[in-house]
Amino acid sequence: MWIKAFKIAIAERNIEEIDALIRSTPEFESIENMKEALYLIKEATTLIKASQNDILKTKNKLKKNIEFMQSAQSHSTSKFDTNQ
Repeated sequence: MWIKAFKIAIAERNIEEIDALIRSTPEFESIENMKEALYLIKEATTLIKASQNDILKTKNKLKKNIEFMQSAQSHSTSKFDTNQ
């Protein structure tokens, strides 16, 4: 059951579920189940690292956009208004 749930969590890229399943790792009945679990955990690690990289890229893009917006805003407010 645990292995099936773990496979589903990986397929769905559900990091919260992967975390919950890792925290509740059962004792496995056979070495084959242990090997399969180890393989799945390695796959989950790869998935999480890829997600972290995606998040970092998005964060950097947002930071650049914020900096651009702030620089554009400071330029627009520094205009000399002769109507006042």
